[in-house]
Amino acid sequence: MRILTSLLITFMAALASAQETSVTLSVDGKPALLLQVPSEARITSSNAYVNIHTTNMSLHVWAVPNAKTANDALSRTGDLIRTEFIKFKPAAIKDLVIAGASAIHVTGAGNEADDGDPGNAEVVLFVVGDQVFAGCVHGEFDDASRARAPMMAVLKTAHVPP
Repeated sequence: MRILTSLLITFMAALASAQETSVTLSVDGKPALLLQVPSEARITSSNAYVNIHTTNMSLHVWAVPNAKTANDALSRTGDLIRTEFIKFKPAAIKDLVIAGASAIHVTGAGNEADDGDPGNAEVVLFVVGDQVFAGCVHGEFDDASRARAPMMAVLKTAHVPP
C-alpha cells in the first residue's frame, strides 16, 4: 500500500510539473525573477519585462527601477503600467504577501493604451530578492477582475532564480 501511495504521489507531482513551465525575467542580463506559468502560455520578454499570455489572462511584469519596497513603487503605479494602461486612477489598495515579503494589490480604472477604451487594471507591486516588480492585468469591463485569480496563481510562485 505504501508503494502504491508513493507511486501515486510521484505521478501526480510529475503531472503537475508537466503542466507548468518556468519563466525568468532578467534585468540587465542577470536573472532576477523566476515564475511558474501554465505550459501553454505564450511568453514575450525583453530587458526587465515579461508578458505571460494564456487563454485566461495577459499578465505584464516589469522590474521597477529605483525602488526598495512595494510601497516605494506605489506612487508610480500609473507610470509603471503606461505602456499597457493609461490614465490609471487607483480605487482600492490592499496589502498582501508575495514571495514571503509585503506586497500591494492596487485596482482602478483608466484606459487601455492601445485603443483608449475605458477599462480597469489590477496591479501587484512585490519584492523578490532585492528587486521590486509590478505585475498587471487589465481590460475592458470586468476583464481585469476575471484575470485576477490566474495572475495571483502565477505571482504566488515568484522567487529568486537559482
